[in-house]
Amino acid sequence: MSYGVYGSGRLLEKCCAYLKDCGFTDACCITDRVEDVELSRSFPGFESCNLSEAASFDAVILVPENAWISVAVRRLKAAGVTSMCYLPAYYAEEGREIGDESFIWPDLSLPRLEYLEYHVSWHCNLKCRGCTHFSNIIEGERFGDIDAFVRDMQRLQELFWGIFKIRLMGGEPLLNPKLPEFVAVSREAFPDADIRVVSNALLLREDMEDLLDTMGACGVGFDVSMYPPTKAAIGRVDGICRKKGVKLFVTPEVREFRAGMDPEGRQEPGEVYAACPARHCAFLGDGVISTCAMPQLIDIYNGCFGQNIPVVAEDIIDLYEPGLTGEELLRRLHSPMDICRFCTQKQRSFPWEPAPRTTAEAGDWWA
Repeated sequence: MSYGVYGSGRLLEKCCAYLKDCGFTDACCITDRVEDVELSRSFPGFESCNLSEAASFDAVILVPENAWISVAVRRLKAAGVTSMCYLPAYYAEEGREIGDESFIWPDLSLPRLEYLEYHVSWHCNLKCRGCTHFSNIIEGERFGDIDAFVRDMQRLQELFWGIFKIRLMGGEPLLNPKLPEFVAVSREAFPDADIRVVSNALLLREDMEDLLDTMGACGVGFDVSMYPPTKAAIGRVDGICRKKGVKLFVTPEVREFRAGMDPEGRQEPGEVYAACPARHCAFLGDGVISTCAMPQLIDIYNGCFGQNIPVVAEDIIDLYEPGLTGEELLRRLHSPMDICRFCTQKQRSFPWEPAPRTTAEAGDWWA
């Protein structure tokens, strides 16, 4: 069987070395430039060829950086390639060995979802004033349902061949003792995904071995929000992650939040959607999904302050709707929602602060 290898960097080198060890000495590195970024380069011992020749191979192995997989698939399809597999990007990590089971053969008749976020925990230890997900005003504990999550990830597998980014978040996900299960289920369902646990990391401890071992084994890292208390603890957090081989990604220090709600709903949805940085932040609930988190979270705000910001049925999509396809779901996820009327492009900035000294007010979220 003849293979072409399409990718770059350390993952390309490891893949080619594995193929040589397995006796595939006639594999070829396919070279091309996509958006002026070189995806492929020759590997010693292998020939190289142009993308136009890719269809001559029995199969093509994709080994680009995760962000380029969708682009690579489109380019290869356009070149006439009908059989391709990919090697998940986390195999580029030092010490992670490649085996035959490492190569994933997706159903490329399906589309790919670019982004998905899910609340592992709805409440939070910091309770920041004006939290965009209303985690500071939710009453009591509220966790994601692992059984529903398993079913929904299986359903998403039916709709999409892969997901670029999955963010397990909240609230504070470290509050949920079942977080390791959410990590493992996410990776099993979507081997291609860049999966991160979004956390303030203040609750991370060395004795969370189940979580840290699972994240390390699954190639899942932390996205740490650098609030002022986290800045003081980040050295400790970094030490824990290094010891367990868990990647740590840290935002710039968060000194302010922004409020952008229009409680009167006077905005034009199309204009708001076009300018919204969260317009592609698909939010998964139990059996449902929406363009962003707002339609599924606004009930927290309404209940706390006696407000009545409405959610129309079309803003929350039933994943199990008869006849729903991945293409149709993408179309609806990439469209303005009615609730966009209650967001505005003119946002108000205010200093970040945890657990306000005074009771939260409805106006904390108003632009």
